[in-house]
Amino acid sequence: MAAKDTPKKSAYDVVIIGGAITGSSTAWFLTENKDFTGSVLVVERDQTYEFAATSLSNSSIRQQFSTELNIRISQFGAEFSQNLPKYMGPEAPKLKIRNFGYMYLAADEGFARVLRAQQAIQVSL
Repeated sequence: MAAKDTPKKSAYDVVIIGGAITGSSTAWFLTENKDFTGSVLVVERDQTYEFAATSLSNSSIRQQFSTELNIRISQFGAEFSQNLPKYMGPEAPKLKIRNFGYMYLAADEGFARVLRAQQAIQVSL
């Protein structure tokens, strides 16, 4: 670890391992929360973020979940990403988001029923 990589403090209230989209957004939301007075350390092995998990992914915002909570979380993530300046201020970039879907195929009627039930939950939300 180089000197510039050494944490400024010897202890933190929250340590987040991984600085890709989930780690970075968790750190940001914590530090923006007026009720949170603690300290946060994000540990990311690639400080350029060029090879962080999100950078290497397809950068998709998945919404094909089967529970209301996970669908709502994903919906918020999509809305947040499309409206960064609203949340982070005018200096935040306006991202161009391309919306496209996934096609799931069922190998049998049992799995087809599961997919139909999940799709019904998704449409309702």
